[in-house]
Amino acid sequence: MPPERQPDPVIERARAYFEEFAADYDGAALESGWMPNELVAEAMGGIGSVRQATDLACGTGGTLAVLRRAFPDANLVGVDLSASMIELARSRVPGVRWVHDDVARFVSTTDERFDLVTAIGGFEFTADVPGLLEGVRRLVRPGGHLVFTYEPEIVGWEAQAAREETNLGSNGLELTTLRFEPGEIGTGFEGWELLRNRLVAAYVRDGLPTVYGWLHYRRPA
Repeated sequence: MPPERQPDPVIERARAYFEEFAADYDGAALESGWMPNELVAEAMGGIGSVRQATDLACGTGGTLAVLRRAFPDANLVGVDLSASMIELARSRVPGVRWVHDDVARFVSTTDERFDLVTAIGGFEFTADVPGLLEGVRRLVRPGGHLVFTYEPEIVGWEAQAAREETNLGSNGLELTTLRFEPGEIGTGFEGWELLRNRLVAAYVRDGLPTVYGWLHYRRPA
């Protein structure tokens, strides 16, 4: 038998945080000016036909709602570690298959392949984003698209200068954020077409913008 998988403290903090915060999440996102899903809608316009898509760390279904509008006939899969967030997403987006699991385990165990994989928010709670992306790339069919965000380490700017940071979140529970340099994130995409690569002010936290790296890749056919 394979060795038992040990709980990741970063993932467990995130699980506890979002289970408790689920009911207030959408209101907090609106108040903080959350805007990445606007960019998702913009990116979907040039993708073409999508039969099968998954949103990793789907939360309350904001990104999946965009995907459903863009691709009404697509088979959608939403993956999230919080059952409470999934329940809210279920009432928001019809016709989705829901997977209650952390992203790393889903990616390492599924044999499904998708025309489109999205992960908007959520990778910042992953201890090894470059390693996770090795598996995520395998989920994308030849010719398919991968759209994701991560939190970059920004040297010289105190708000995001720390590689790893644990703070009390909005609900008083601890949440650990992991950050990576852009060069680390881009490793392994040789041969893929980079369609978008930008820094965006995703939302405002404690009076300062939280910056996301926004990447959109197309796998070669």
